[in-house]
Amino acid sequence: MSDERQLSRVLDAPWLPPGSSAEVWVGDDCDAPDPAIVTRLLLLRRNSSGVLEFFCVPTPRGPNLPTRYLALQQSTQTLEDGTRRLMLDVFSRTDIATRCVGFIRNVVPTPDTSYTYPSPWAHAPVFLITEAAQPMLDGEWFGSVRGRAELSERHWWPIVEHCLALQMN
Repeated sequence: MSDERQLSRVLDAPWLPPGSSAEVWVGDDCDAPDPAIVTRLLLLRRNSSGVLEFFCVPTPRGPNLPTRYLALQQSTQTLEDGTRRLMLDVFSRTDIATRCVGFIRNVVPTPDTSYTYPSPWAHAPVFLITEAAQPMLDGEWFGSVRGRAELSERHWWPIVEHCLALQMN
């Protein structure tokens, strides 16, 4: 059963065409939104001190959740295929249980020529890994305090923060 709710909204989001907004939706078990343009994985663990942490991979723009863009060049992947390929990249397997814990929704009523994604909506869901899994690639683990200090400008941060708060209770 889906339980998503809108957490926040950025009106006239500067990275989108004029008149557009970006919404953050969260929940413990959200319906995977369509159409999706990006898929992200959220892997949690408790470190040896019992602190809940999440995993990020290095990117040219700094640490990021493991991410796969679904529309690249001339090809487009389904959300399911893209998420499976992302799991393969991160864990070297695809049989890992997940659930959607939130998504970003671009709301673009009037796209301009620079905006190449679906309109009026385009989504970037975050899938929580719900079973034990070890990443097979380099990355680093962040607790909520360090995450807030270093990653709070990321679009996905409110989703991660919400999920961390639910998991700590």
